[in-house]
Amino acid sequence: MRDRREVLKVLSGLVVAAPVLAQHGGHGTMGGAAPSASPGAVIPAKPIPWEDGQCAFCDMPIKTPEGQWRGRTFPKGFFEQTYSQIAFEKPRPAPHDPKQVVEALHFESIACMVNYAWVHGIRDGEGATFYVTDRGAYDPARPQESVRLIPARQATYYWGEKMMVVMNAHLLAFASAKAAQEFAERNKAQHGRQRFYSFQTLWDLAPLPEMNLVALLAQHTGLLGGGDHGSH
Repeated sequence: MRDRREVLKVLSGLVVAAPVLAQHGGHGTMGGAAPSASPGAVIPAKPIPWEDGQCAFCDMPIKTPEGQWRGRTFPKGFFEQTYSQIAFEKPRPAPHDPKQVVEALHFESIACMVNYAWVHGIRDGEGATFYVTDRGAYDPARPQESVRLIPARQATYYWGEKMMVVMNAHLLAFASAKAAQEFAERNKAQHGRQRFYSFQTLWDLAPLPEMNLVALLAQHTGLLGGGDHGSH
C-alpha cells in the first residue's frame, strides 16, 4: 500500500488541480500509438460475478441496476461497458479486505481499477494481469454476453470530455487504435475534447480523476478510518 504521507500529498494536489487527463496531451487529438507492454506472463481472466459483484474500489455494482438506483436510472449496459478486472496468479487476501481471499478483483470503471492498483501497490505483470472491456466489440443490447476482456497493457484508451460513463471517468478501452479513432470520429460532435492514451500513460498519470476520488483514496489508505470504501 502507498505510504500515507505520499497519499496525503497527492490528495492535497487533487483538491486544487484541474482534471489531469484533460490537460495531458495523450497521443494527440486523433493520434494513436502502440502501448508499452508490461513485464510478466498474461494470467487468464477469471469469471465475472455479474449478479452480485461489486467494484473493489467504490463498492458500486458491476452490473447496471434495473430501474431506479440511488435516485437515477441508467441506460441498459451502462456499467458493463467499462468493466475491468485484476486477475491474480494465485488466490490472495484482498488488499482492501484481507479476510477475503480472492483470485480476482472486479471494477465497474477503468479509473477505479487503476486507482485501486495505484493505492494498494499492485502492478500489471507482477503476479497479476489487468483486464479491460473492449468497447469496440461491446453491444449495449447484450451487455454481459458481449463483454470481451483484453489485457489492459494492449488496449488503446479513449477520453471524451463530455462522454458519460460510470463514475464520470470519461474513459473507454479499445482493442486497437483504429477502433478508438473510429469511435471518436463518430462521436466528436457530442464528446468535446478528445484524447488517446496507452495503459502506461494512464498508470503514469495515476491517480486518475473520477467521482469521489479524494474520499475513496482516503478510505483505502485508512485516513478516514473504518472499512467502508463505498460511501458516495
